[in-house]
Amino acid sequence: MLHKLRSQLHTEALEVPFKVSDSFIEENQVVAVLSGGTEALFMDLVREKKIDLKRPVYLMVSGFSNSIPAALEILSFIRQRKGIAKIMQHPNDTVFVDESETASLTRVPLKKVLKNDKKLRLGVVGNSQDWLIASQVDYKAVLADMNCELIDIPFEELSSLGEVDPGMKGAEAIYAREKEIIAKYKLDGITVRCFDMFTTVKNTGCVAVSKLQDEGIPAGCEGDIPVLLTMIACRQLTGEPAFMGSPARILPDGQILLAKCTIALSMTKKHEYTTHFESGIGVAIHGEVEPGDYTLVKLSHDLQRLLAVNVKVTRCQYEQNMCRTQIWIQSTPIVSQYLLTNPLSDHHVLIKGHHAAKFWRE
Repeated sequence: MLHKLRSQLHTEALEVPFKVSDSFIEENQVVAVLSGGTEALFMDLVREKKIDLKRPVYLMVSGFSNSIPAALEILSFIRQRKGIAKIMQHPNDTVFVDESETASLTRVPLKKVLKNDKKLRLGVVGNSQDWLIASQVDYKAVLADMNCELIDIPFEELSSLGEVDPGMKGAEAIYAREKEIIAKYKLDGITVRCFDMFTTVKNTGCVAVSKLQDEGIPAGCEGDIPVLLTMIACRQLTGEPAFMGSPARILPDGQILLAKCTIALSMTKKHEYTTHFESGIGVAIHGEVEPGDYTLVKLSHDLQRLLAVNVKVTRCQYEQNMCRTQIWIQSTPIVSQYLLTNPLSDHHVLIKGHHAAKFWRE
């Protein structure tokens, strides 16, 4: 049976990206992931027993509207529950490949990666977005393993701003309020349930995330705690700010397009301000980085696996139908296979320089 998932956040016309035979649909569980923000809708299918995780699930994707990022989160959710899933990027993409080659990409993190001599206080404003179904963490484990205390902060601390100016003045007001929250709770890092801003303060946290990163304060989007912890590890080992990106396109030869609506300006060679992709409101950042050596990093939600691979940034682009900062990296076919078969989740972190050895060697 074919299930179509589309978020109300996306108003553009979205169609099933390609056709498969009626017999394939009748014989298999097929989910067309038409946009981002659909992960919770997939969970509804599971709860309603319309999807059986004991049977293979085929996830049809396109290279637009955050289709692939949502599918990666869904795939991670299925794999965490010992299920089998396959991302389909074209009609004949039906073969389940051998995953053994990707096993060496993710390993148990070294103690130095997780170690923080000083207890760090990390704020989670408003909890994680509902669609981060594969990115939930155990607060006690994070404290024990990384010496990071996660502080839940009511979203009202931010939304009490009320509706702000829709342009840069409002974006700066959000940044100022986040600085107040950081001071009030004595935080060393922060992640915010930022999509809830669209219906409350009517602007985005993209500028705030950018400015905080440039000030040396790890800051992330969507209440994604594993990404925030990854940023903490990156800062500790390299001192570099981090770009939190979603793989928006994945090519078999190792080319991967990472996209997000914010980036630390210190990472860019040039930038411009535009509107946020999904909502079409507020201020987002289209930033372009210098080509060259970078590292792709991600800690798993349970802190038991780590990805750290050296890559090259080859170019940047700008298309209207995805998040505004768009960076192409060249990795290897195995990294593409990792993302398409057994990713740690959707969001990954990109830092400047080749640093993979720092994560793997004592």
